[in-house]
Amino acid sequence: MIEHRNADYLKLPTTTNGLVRVVIETPRGAEAKIAYDRATRTFGYVRPLPVGMTYPYDRGFIPSTLGDDGDPLDGLVIHQAASARGIVIKCDLLGALRVKQKDSGGEALRNDRYVFSPHREDAAEPVAADRVPDDLRREIEQFFLSSVLGTGKTIKFKGWQNADEARRAIKKGMKAFAACK
Repeated sequence: MIEHRNADYLKLPTTTNGLVRVVIETPRGAEAKIAYDRATRTFGYVRPLPVGMTYPYDRGFIPSTLGDDGDPLDGLVIHQAASARGIVIKCDLLGALRVKQKDSGGEALRNDRYVFSPHREDAAEPVAADRVPDDLRREIEQFFLSSVLGTGKTIKFKGWQNADEARRAIKKGMKAFAACK
């Protein structure tokens, strides 16, 4: 477990100069899911991915947001490098994969995955200006379907949101976070 006791990543501002911040929990290439624990302010091991799988991109959360599952909104940062746990990347929003998730207890809830590209100053070249390309959509969908194997969870995709729709959903998550203070 890596400790970052001085940082409260959950309370970082969501945006800066129109860019969305994403706190990286699980770097690209990781074979296990890592998550930030709000109580201890540490990053800890959650579970391994199915054998042979690795995270294709950096995965993390959008600070100062709250989703239907009670956690910050999930973010996937599309770029060719792997960063590290605790890195904060300023990103352009590309869109979101709408996901309905059912846990092993049978409770169904929304747990959308927001897709980002590092802003030009932080990356050599953005993936796309305002959308997730079709081939990347299929790759992301396949990864998330495979990643829940053996967890007792099931997921169903409810379509994709473009950047404007996703931005409205993030604002809703920001309001939910502010209401919980």
